[in-house]
Amino acid sequence: MKNLLFLAICIVLFSCKGNGQPTDPAPKNDDPSPEALVPNPKTDFVFSGDYEDLLTLELASRITGFEPSKANKMNPLKGMTGEILRYYWENGREREKESTTPNRKNTKIGCMDLVQIKWVDGEADMDSFLDFIDLEKYPDLTKVENVGESAYWNPNKNHLEVYYNGVSFTLQVDISNNDILDKEKTIALAKLIIEERIK
Repeated sequence: MKNLLFLAICIVLFSCKGNGQPTDPAPKNDDPSPEALVPNPKTDFVFSGDYEDLLTLELASRITGFEPSKANKMNPLKGMTGEILRYYWENGREREKESTTPNRKNTKIGCMDLVQIKWVDGEADMDSFLDFIDLEKYPDLTKVENVGESAYWNPNKNHLEVYYNGVSFTLQVDISNNDILDKEKTIALAKLIIEERIK
């Protein structure tokens, strides 16, 4: 059992693409005071600290088209800084891994199809969001229009940074070997989260 837990934690740590940004987001209040639970004036949404307030299995299944009953859920760092909520499916997808030595064939490796959300800040404002994504340090981030109040695509890590109405989060859909399709699905999921979970 300990080996399985260790393996699960290693998979999470090594399979995360990360975004190359600092790992200390705005402080997260795990036991919010009553003032922190006051809804945003534009909406009745109150982020409780549970990532499933934003990303549910139903939304992940709807955006991927995969059966919810075949999904696995991983959230071993729940309530901790660096928490990641991931739904994944093992559908037999393979990805080519380039050989690191000349004259050797590329190899195919198995990979899981996943939808994940991380770095949720339920007490964000536009300034803290822009500080977190740090456009000066990461000029390759590209603005995505019509997603929340502000959103940026990270083409190196293939994930979306989103800010809307006091909530910021990082979202990724990785279900194909086509980066354009994965980007479209990630943007569509961000819009669903905003429309159905935050508004």
